[in-house]
Amino acid sequence: MSGGASNGLSNSVAASREAFAAWVDEAPDGRTFGQVLVRSASPAGYYLCHEDDARAKSLELHDDPQVAREIAKLTGTGEYRPLKSSPNLRRGWELRVKDARGLATAMNYLYPAGVVHWYLHREGKLEITDYRENAARQSGIYKRVQRLSDEGVRNAARACCEEAVCLKKILWNVDAETPLEMDRGNGEIPCPEPCSVFVSFARRVRLFEREEKRESQGVAGISPSEREDLAALVEAAADGTEGIKFAREAEFEEPLNERRLRYRKLTLLPKLLPDE
Repeated sequence: MSGGASNGLSNSVAASREAFAAWVDEAPDGRTFGQVLVRSASPAGYYLCHEDDARAKSLELHDDPQVAREIAKLTGTGEYRPLKSSPNLRRGWELRVKDARGLATAMNYLYPAGVVHWYLHREGKLEITDYRENAARQSGIYKRVQRLSDEGVRNAARACCEEAVCLKKILWNVDAETPLEMDRGNGEIPCPEPCSVFVSFARRVRLFEREEKRESQGVAGISPSEREDLAALVEAAADGTEGIKFAREAEFEEPLNERRLRYRKLTLLPKLLPDE
């Protein structure tokens, strides 16, 4: 990185830190960023907690912004969170930081690059990278995502990136001429390009597309992996009344992965219920 580029990044980080603190200061009741409620403290500093804990008592108190790294690492049930913008941030904590620098440090652990992207987007300076440009950079086992169809990209984004599974506002498209045609979200955290979790999911969707072209289809044109997913879902539902235990968030090879099932809702249900 050149000296000029490095200075530009440093300037953006510093400016975003101050702008974010000022944005919070302007709101008497605080601001919600992702699932985090941030409020100004008197006489100085900031309080952070899960938005659902705004009126909770007996929260676990911390005053070191570095603790945010551990808060963001696991869900409330102890599962690893590969995507920090997923709506599964654990509850039960309160973080008190003394200034704008501490606030930015904590937020960067909770939502990596979120504050800088928020600031650059607000200033009209955030660079957007569409799917095709991002896919062109992929290599190795991920190179196949370059051949994902436009409809495959759209369905992958609807399954992987809508607000139910990711709190970012999607700014990128399939390419400059091909929009995603989906609900892009209303949160404060912008998403300027496909993330690594999405690329991994896109690879799985590309495998599904290849399978549909390669394999002979069964009843209602159902592919082998679709039959596998249906069987796993029926078996899990019949196994008890405590609810279905989904696979881990980024285990897209598993039939009971939530994003994989969301994709099946888009692509399999029309085969099973064509009249609807």
